[in-house]
Formats: sequence, structure tokens, C-alpha cells
Amino acid sequence: MKKWQDRGYWISKQYYWQSMVYYLYNAAKYRSLTFFSACNPALSFGGMLADNKTEAYDIIPSQYLPLMLTYDATQDLHSQLSHHKIQFPVIVKPNMGYKGYAVLECADFDELEAYLGKIDVNKEWLIQEYIDYKCEYSIMYFRSPISDQYGVTSISNKSYPAVIGDGKNNINALIDQYQNPFVDKQYLKNKWASIITTIPIKDESVVLHHIGNYSRGSKFYSLMEENDARLAQAVHKVFHRTNEIYFARLDIKADSLEAVRKGEFKIMEINGAKSEPLHIYDPKYGIWDRVKDVRGHWKLMSRIIDERRSLGYEFPGNIEGLKSVQAVKNGVK
Repeated sequence: MKKWQDRGYWISKQYYWQSMVYYLYNAAKYRSLTFFSACNPALSFGGMLADNKTEAYDIIPSQYLPLMLTYDATQDLHSQLSHHKIQFPVIVKPNMGYKGYAVLECADFDELEAYLGKIDVNKEWLIQEYIDYKCEYSIMYFRSPISDQYGVTSISNKSYPAVIGDGKNNINALIDQYQNPFVDKQYLKNKWASIITTIPIKDESVVLHHIGNYSRGSKFYSLMEENDARLAQAVHKVFHRTNEIYFARLDIKADSLEAVRKGEFKIMEINGAKSEPLHIYDPKYGIWDRVKDVRGHWKLMSRIIDERRSLGYEFPGNIEGLKSVQAVKNGVK
């Protein structure tokens, strides 16, 4: 199976091209290439371009965050892990990332050290403790800069790539048979090398990895029917102490949505203006459903921009924006 044969591949393309139409329209309307920055002044360029993940983490109450550290090649890795009380397994990713680029789950110190030793030493990396909750969700949140009205516009469940045992084939064979063009099978075979010949019992589910990105093989399913005031309020509590994040998607881990409503969750990542409403990837959504929801997504963004501008916000310069685009390109090489 090729990537172009995957339904999600075309949904991603549809979102991109429809968004480009709205981007060009708004760039002309606001006479600015960086208009989206007004969505989240607390983040560089509103979280659309070369923003560091730590910009968002630094203004979120620590109770919602996993243990983590920011690492570069000048630091002693072992002492940093010890100082921050981070135990294995861990998730490592670039501080400035894009759609799951270079994200890895490391089971022990040797694997982490080897990975950091072969990647770009000039980049800054985030190392997070692995949160062992049952579920991973993406929730899109908005807040009005003027009225403080808030809500949730997208809820989705992330399903990690997994194989189902048949009582006959070992893990190696099941990985070979797995039909997902976004899965790096050689990476998985290396990850499972110590038990690659194990034969899972019939109907046993073996989760291949725990990285919730479509580009790494995860699938997204809508939970929009679960949207209610308690869920919105739980997310709002994360942000209400700050004044400058108005439009964001939270990737969180929790044991259930009811746990989220109770505030029992950890935030793995926050995405700003570049966020996609991931519920549109659910197979039950047709093309016109997606067109409608993406249109609503951009209308809401535009309303927030108008309100923030009325309070005196000035867009960053176009040259700054172009430099940030280049920084993104360099960052994912």
C-alpha cells in the first residue's frame, strides 16, 4: 500500500489546499503575511511557524505537564536526567518540530544516547517522561480576547498502530503483514528485536509504538459527540491564567474523557495556529463535512484575529515571517 492510497493522505492534502485559499484571502484582507500571529501572541508567530514547544510549556501550570528537560549537546545527559528525575522510557523530540518529525520513544539510556549522538547536535531537544495513561486525545480550544467566551471545536481519539495476533505468526511476520504506509517497519523491527520471534496469542493486540502522529502510523477518530461544558471548562483551566493563547490544540494523555473533565490529564504537546481539527480524519466524515469544518476553523481564527487587533496587537513584519519559514525548513532537515 502506497501513501497516496491512504484516505488520510488525501484528507491532509485537502486541509492544506483549502487552508491555503483562506490564508491568501486573509493575507490580502489584513495586508500581512503573518496575520495568524494574533491568534496566540504568547507564541512566536502564533504557533504557526518556527515556534519552540517550550514557549507554551513555560506558561502552563506544572500539574498538567510530564516531567521534561530541554537538552543540547553541551549538557551531560545522565546528570540532566537525574536532576529532572526523569526515568525511562522517555519520548525525545525536537524543541521546534513538525508533524512528528524526529520523535522517538526510547526504552533505556543507551537507546537515547545513541539516538541523540547521531542527530543534529546544533538542535535543541525535548526529553519527556513517558506517560502511561490508557488514551491519547487531541482537543482544540478557543477563547475570545474580548468576551473571554471559550469552547472546544474538535475532539479526537488517537489510535496507535497495532497488530493482532493470530496464534501462528511471530511479531516480525505480523509487522511485515501490517498495512499502513506511514509505518517505518524497519524501525519497528529494531524496536522489537529482543522479542521479534515471539508469537502473540490469537486476538492479542500488540501496540507497535506510542507516538500519536498520523505521519507515524496513528489513526484519528472523532469524539465530537462527547463535547460538553465540563470538558471545555477543564481545558479552559489550563489557559485562563494567561492572556495570550486563544486558539490551540492540546495533545493530551488520560485514562478517559471523564478523567479529562476532572482535570486528570497530562499535556504532551500544544500546537497553535497551525493546528488541524483532527476529528475530520474520521472515516465517517465526508468531503463536504470536512470542507464545512475547515471553513469554520478559519472563520473562528479570523474572528479572534479581529478582536485581538482591536485591542492594539500589531502583526510581525513580513520579512520576519519569511525568515521563520526558512527556519522551519532548516529545522526539519
